[in-house]
Amino acid sequence: MTERVDVVVAGGGPAGLQFARSLAERSEYSVVVLEANDELSDNDKSTGGTFDQVIEGFDVPDSVVQDDCADVVFEAPNASERLPIPGYVLDFPSFLEFLGEDARSHGAEIRTGCRVVDPIREGSAVTGVVYREDGDEKRIYGDLVVEATGPAAAIAEPLGMFTPSEAQRGIGKEYEIEGRYDLDSMLFRFDHAAAPGGYAWTFPAGDGVFKAGVCWVDDFYERHGPDADGGALIDDYIDRWIESDDRWEADNRRVAHAGQAVLNNSLNRRAVDGLVAIGDAVSSINPLFGEGIRPGMESAAMAVDVALDALDAGDTSRERLAPYEQRWNDEKGFHWRVQRVVGELLYDFTAQQQTQFVRKAGQMDAEGARRLQRYELSLRDYLSLYPFEPADVAKVPRLLRHVHKA
Repeated sequence: MTERVDVVVAGGGPAGLQFARSLAERSEYSVVVLEANDELSDNDKSTGGTFDQVIEGFDVPDSVVQDDCADVVFEAPNASERLPIPGYVLDFPSFLEFLGEDARSHGAEIRTGCRVVDPIREGSAVTGVVYREDGDEKRIYGDLVVEATGPAAAIAEPLGMFTPSEAQRGIGKEYEIEGRYDLDSMLFRFDHAAAPGGYAWTFPAGDGVFKAGVCWVDDFYERHGPDADGGALIDDYIDRWIESDDRWEADNRRVAHAGQAVLNNSLNRRAVDGLVAIGDAVSSINPLFGEGIRPGMESAAMAVDVALDALDAGDTSRERLAPYEQRWNDEKGFHWRVQRVVGELLYDFTAQQQTQFVRKAGQMDAEGARRLQRYELSLRDYLSLYPFEPADVAKVPRLLRHVHKA
């Protein structure tokens, strides 16, 4: 028996669930989401840090917010500055369960324990997916397939839309901790001693709870980490970070979150005949600070607008779906490309540059901080933030390669 629905969504992360939630709410089309984990809440790959564009823009309830902050603190080896950027800390598993339940309430079907492994193609068109459930291989067909499998890119890679092996990679890990936390802000520390080639963070997460973690870009960890201390594991850096500061004290590490980032300039093909790709399956993650929830959900919102028009017209060809890809490139492409270059510099800064960068960030006015939070910095902003050193000239050929690839 052949199973057919209107829309098949591969992946139940923030992007895939938001797509299903929105399309089901706005139409009568049948939607099935296939998620590899046994429960949506089994996804433990996000810190849950986000901003008001997610909370307000996507109607996220207070019940899945662990804490909110009025500002963000940037720190470096010899600097600490407070920026007026409000933030929120989500209970990420509860957040995913909320998105799933809301999608179900509008008629979408969520199937867990279903791992998508391949696209089904008829000529140039994607017409469904192959997935595994309880050891069995199954097939489901749809008028539209949505690729939302995250960095695995289970469909996007075979279709040549995104090649993770050619992208830049990073890793991150954090613990949710019961203990004392004296700050009321989200804290980011740019310091190779704490996080070589990346940054460390702490977030408030409710009364008597905080999150603490470390992330880095692999290329820059190799430059700033192994020679210094023999190739320590990320757990070693997290242990040091948690134990290094008297502004917090850990009594019990109750949950660990870990994941990887796969980054390129994000100007990937996002639509082919019969399919749109959203979220980190096509590297929607912000390449400067590694934020994934907001751009993933924004990509889903853009894709839904185009998908509804295509489904209504009975035409899910690449030509009909391409306006989603063009909109992403128009709204995000330039900023993401520039910020990929800026990230190449930021995570390769010397300790002195890290300090200067943080001090310069602290001099931004409220409007500048807003542009930073929205990733809409101007050329003047970049120039005012950048702590130039003569040795940076040697980095120009590598940076130009990124521009050329874009």
